[in-house]
Formats: sequence, C-alpha cells, structure tokens
Amino acid sequence: MATFVNERSFIMKTNQKEHIMETALQLFASKGYGQTSIALIAREAGVAQGLMYNYFDSKEALLLAIMEQGFAGVQESMAVYAGTHSPKKALELHVEATFAQVTANKNFWKLFHAIKMQEQVQQFLDAEYAHAKSFIIKTLSGNFKKLGYDKPTDEAKLFFVMIDGLVIHHLMDAKTFPLHTIKKTIFQRYHI
Repeated sequence: MATFVNERSFIMKTNQKEHIMETALQLFASKGYGQTSIALIAREAGVAQGLMYNYFDSKEALLLAIMEQGFAGVQESMAVYAGTHSPKKALELHVEATFAQVTANKNFWKLFHAIKMQEQVQQFLDAEYAHAKSFIIKTLSGNFKKLGYDKPTDEAKLFFVMIDGLVIHHLMDAKTFPLHTIKKTIFQRYHI
C-alpha cells in the first residue's frame, strides 16, 4: 500500500508542477513577465503561494524551467545529427522532428515565442540562449560542411533563421504558412 501512495504522491506533485509551469507560461505571455507576480501565478493555478516555492525558488527559476522545457524540445530535434545518418537524412529528420513538435505542442510554442521576445526575458536568458544558439549553429555547420557547402556556417545560420521564422509565422497564421507545404519546399531546396 505504501508504494501506491508514494507513486500517487509523485504523480500528483509532477502534475502540480507542470500545471504551475503552464499557468505561468500563459500569464507571462499574456501579461508580460515583469507584470506577473508569483502571487498571481499561484492564484491562477489554484495553489498556495508557499507550495510554489516547493517547486521553484523564485519567479526567475520558474521562467528558467519553462525555457529549459523549450530548449529540451530543440535539443531533441537536434539529436538526429549525433546519429549515424547521412547529412541529408539528418537534415530531413531534423525538419520532421521540429515540425512534429510544433504540431503536437502548438500552444506551448506560441507562448514560448511570445515570452522569448520580451525584453526582460531576453536579458535574463541572454547567456542561456546564446549557448543554445551557438550549439545549434555549430551542429548545423558541421552538417552543411559534410554536404559540401562552401560556406557551411553561413548556410547553417540561414537554415536556423529560416526554420525559426517559418515556425513563428506558422504559429501566427497556419493557413498562410502550412507546415506540410513549407516542409516540401525545404526538402526541395536541400535536395532531400
């Protein structure tokens, strides 16, 4: 019986933490990071403010957890480059994984991009995002070098901003920027 109670307690805590993160993400996106207090997040999430500190030491720690969740999704889509795939296959799998994540978690990515653009958030995450961006460009550069591009770093930067921009525009207007059409165009451009 004790094992069941411990498992149930773990599931409840995990769900509560995720619920707090989802609530905070929505509030950060709609009201702004600077205008959203821990008290407001607790009230909207329907939990005691003290309970929130069991999961997150501060509002900054909560924001960092949300951003880490987003970066984990990006890292997951980038994992294909570490495999034994051909460079073209890795590029194809990266695009597929990225678009699958966006499709499966559309609301998360809309809110993630909304808060990522806020000045206070950019200042807070500057080093973290710079590290992630550097990793992505380096990985993509290596792949484009294997594909024989004369300027693999420039192509990596172009690919990075193209995918990022296309995702953002799809999230804002899916009818004008449908992922399946965009994917076909990317595959044609890179002869995948």
